[in-house]
Amino acid sequence: MAGPSLVPGDPAPQKATAAQCLRLWLDLMGTCEQFLLAVPRREIGPEGDLRAAYRRWYAGQMEEHDRMMLHLMQEFARREKSHAPCACPEDRKPASR
Repeated sequence: MAGPSLVPGDPAPQKATAAQCLRLWLDLMGTCEQFLLAVPRREIGPEGDLRAAYRRWYAGQMEEHDRMMLHLMQEFARREKSHAPCACPEDRKPASR
C-alpha cells in the first residue's frame, strides 16, 4: 500500500502516521540534495569528483557568508556609533521625581 504523497503547497495529510510523515520528509530532503548537487555535477561533468566540487562550492559560499557578516557587523557598529547618545556627565540631566 502506497503512503500519502504531497502536492506542492499542501500540508502533510491529516491521517498520516509519524512514519509516513518521516518518509515524506526524508524524500523531500533527498530531492533538495539532488537540486543542491546538480550545479557542481553540471560543472564537473559525469566523470568528475562530486565531493571535491561540492567542498569547493561550499567553501566559496562560506567565504561569501563571512564577508557579508563582517560587513553587517561593521555597518551596525558604524550606525551605533553615529546614533549613540553622549555619555558626557555635563550633558546628563538630573532625574526628576
